[in-house]
Amino acid sequence: MIVVTSNWALGDGTLVPAAAAWHGTLPAAIHRAAIRAGIRSDGSYRPIERLDLVMAGDTFDWLLSTEWQSAVKPWHGTVEARQVAARVARRSIGAARRLLGPVIHWARQGLPVPASAGSRPGRAEVRIPARVTLLAGDRDAAIEQYVGGRRDRQPVTVGSRWDDGRLAIRHGHDLDPACRAGGDRRGGRERPPTLAESVAVDLLGRFATAARPVASGIGRLVRSLAAAGPVGIPAVLSAHSGCWPDGTGGDRSGVADAWRRCVDAWWHEARRLVPSCEVEFDAVDAIAGWFAAGGTEWHRIPQGLDRLRPQPPRGSPGLVLGHLSAAGDSAVVCLGHGADSMETRGPTVIACPDVGGWPRWRSILPTADFPAVVAIRTEEPPAAHGGRIVDAA
Repeated sequence: MIVVTSNWALGDGTLVPAAAAWHGTLPAAIHRAAIRAGIRSDGSYRPIERLDLVMAGDTFDWLLSTEWQSAVKPWHGTVEARQVAARVARRSIGAARRLLGPVIHWARQGLPVPASAGSRPGRAEVRIPARVTLLAGDRDAAIEQYVGGRRDRQPVTVGSRWDDGRLAIRHGHDLDPACRAGGDRRGGRERPPTLAESVAVDLLGRFATAARPVASGIGRLVRSLAAAGPVGIPAVLSAHSGCWPDGTGGDRSGVADAWRRCVDAWWHEARRLVPSCEVEFDAVDAIAGWFAAGGTEWHRIPQGLDRLRPQPPRGSPGLVLGHLSAAGDSAVVCLGHGADSMETRGPTVIACPDVGGWPRWRSILPTADFPAVVAIRTEEPPAAHGGRIVDAA
C-alpha cells in the first residue's frame, strides 16, 4: 500500500502556530486506511504486505519564522543566515516530534495491524514493514541537510523524488513559476529570493507580526495565505475579510490597515531586490496592486498573472505531485491545495490500497461534511484522485 501526503507545513511556532488542529488526526487516519486496505474486494481480510508512506514535500515550513523578520533572510549566503536556518529547522523538527512520533515509530518497529484469522481480522497483531520517505519541497528545500544527516536516529529516507519504476512522486514546485529559484537554494550562496519566498517572508511574515496586536488569531489566517501561494492569496483574503472581527479575534479595520501597510512595505523591498519569477513582465507591480485592491478585485486574476499558475505536465502516467492542486492530464495526480483554508479543509492524503497494476487513488480523510456512515470502499468516480474512505467516528 502506498500513501502520499504533502503540505503539512510544520513550523517553529514563533510566527504562526507550529501545527494546525488537523495534524494530530493524520497518523490515525493513515493507520485506519492501512487496516481497511486489508479488506479485499470479496470481503475477505488479509493484512497488506507493507506500507510506503511518502511525505511529498513541505512537511516543514522554514520560511514563516520571526528569525527572518530582520536583516537576515533565507536567500542570503552568509554564515549568519545558515546559522539562523539551522535554528529554525531544529525548532520545527523538535516541535513536530509529537505529531511525527507515530510515523517514526512505524519506520522503526513496523505498523501494527490485525492478523488474519481465516478470512477475517483476528485478535492477534502483526507488524508490517513501513517505509517513510520525506521529499524536499519549496518551503523545506534543505530537508536533506537537516533531516537526511540524522539517519542514525531517524529511520526515514530523505530525497527529492520517490520512484519505483511504475510511480514517480515529487513535490513539483519546479513547475510553479513563483517557486523557481535563480540560483542554488541549497548551496549557501547569495541569490535573489523566489517570488514565493519573497511573499512568504517579506509580506506574510511582516503581516503576521504587524497584525498580532490587533488580531490574536492572525496566525491561522497567515497559515492559510502561505498554503495558497501568491496567486491564491486574494481568494483566501476574500473568504476571510468578512469575518475578520470574529475569525481572528481582532479589529477588522486594524487588520485591513496592517495588510495594506505590509503590501506597500513588501513592494518597496521587492523593488530593491527583485524576486526571481519566470514570467516576461513585472510581476511585483501587478501582484502588489492586486493584493492592495481588495473588494471585488480579489475575485478575478488580473490579465497576465494567470501565467503564474503552476502548469502540471501532460502525458506523464504514474506521476504524483504534492505542490499542485489541479492536473491538465488524468494521468497526473496532483495533491496541493486550493484557496480554501487549510485550517478547516485539511490536507490531501491519498492511498493506493492495491499496488498491483496501475493505481486507483482514494482519499483517506473525510471532508468537513462527511456522512454518518462508514464506507470501506466506494464506487470510484472518473476523477483522477478516486473515491474516498470516510469515518463516522
